[in-house]
Amino acid sequence: MNRIILLINAVALFFIIQFANAQSIKDSIEINVNPYASFRGNLTAYKNEIELQDNVSRLGINGSIKKGKISFLAAAEVHLNLFQGQGTFNVDNNRNADFLEIQTIDNQQTITNRLGYIGIDMEKYGTFTFGKQWSVYYDVSSYTNQFTVFGGRASATYIGGTDGGENGTGRVNQAAIYRNKFGPFYLGAQVQLLGFNNNKFVDGYGFSGQLDITKELTLGAAYNKALVSDSLISSGKILGLHGQPSYFTTAIRYQDNKFTLSILGAIEKNGDFAQGSYRSLTQTMQTPTVVFNAKGLEIFSNYTFHKFSIHAGYNLYVPDTKVIVDENGQAPISHNFKINDIIFGANYIPFNFIEIYAEQRLSYGRSATDIKDPSVFALGMIIDFSKTFKKTISTKN
Repeated sequence: MNRIILLINAVALFFIIQFANAQSIKDSIEINVNPYASFRGNLTAYKNEIELQDNVSRLGINGSIKKGKISFLAAAEVHLNLFQGQGTFNVDNNRNADFLEIQTIDNQQTITNRLGYIGIDMEKYGTFTFGKQWSVYYDVSSYTNQFTVFGGRASATYIGGTDGGENGTGRVNQAAIYRNKFGPFYLGAQVQLLGFNNNKFVDGYGFSGQLDITKELTLGAAYNKALVSDSLISSGKILGLHGQPSYFTTAIRYQDNKFTLSILGAIEKNGDFAQGSYRSLTQTMQTPTVVFNAKGLEIFSNYTFHKFSIHAGYNLYVPDTKVIVDENGQAPISHNFKINDIIFGANYIPFNFIEIYAEQRLSYGRSATDIKDPSVFALGMIIDFSKTFKKTISTKN
């Protein structure tokens, strides 16, 4: 504990010294504000039905105040449910929820929080950010999460129908993150400070590393561990929970001016969960929360022809559920449970700010309760607005 307090004090002292140096370098401050909006919606056809769905529309603002070589940062982003629909097939729309809290299709809130953080950028010394933000795990898992509507279901980013906030793999909650670049190498380090009653000083941690092998080729790896109560693990009350949740992913990306190809593999232990279903010995229907291990594979490719682009990819997610049974030997999750999606589509940008897209998901997987995943076609549009305001203010008396 004393070592951690000394480390925090040392970091704070370093900030103060750097800020003092920045004041002596320049007698002005530079203010940048970037408000933006992205309105997204599509028609989806599945199960012989057609539905109008929001596709993660959002409003946000980024801001910075720069003095010398120090920049103070702030950002916020909210989701707008434009059509008040019941749901969407885009997992990026998943909301924040507690680990082990089962999410149902209920997205009728008009406005929900996506991001909100503050930070400090010290150029060659790196960037510290604090709040709800994209995790260091997502620095790598984002390589293949580039589809317009579908995808992102096999990287263990959005676990249990959540936004990956509580477990630290997606839009992580209450996190302190450090990022820096050393030549061709990018480093990320993260801790979560949730204040949980789990007898842990921090509530999770993660690391990421990315290496630019060439200008076009990048290799990345990330690890994240969430820390839950040891008593919850040892109690046996949560089926399948046998240790602390952990996540590992590695990916490679080739990207030039026209062509992109990314391949990702992921392994998680005690890290994902679903709602099971079975009848007890008394024929009562039981719906327990079940934790499981899994392995995932994602592939994304894209080719751009000026204003038109085509893309294709694959998501395979295989949970290990065969050994999960209750005290009476009942299996709450189907042995057929897996995600097996082929995805392809096209995007057209007729002019700035407007994008029209079509995307098809062919699904061959089944849910935790052995229901076939539907194949889905989406046809939609994106309208983007963005403006950067910049002002320099003299601080001389």
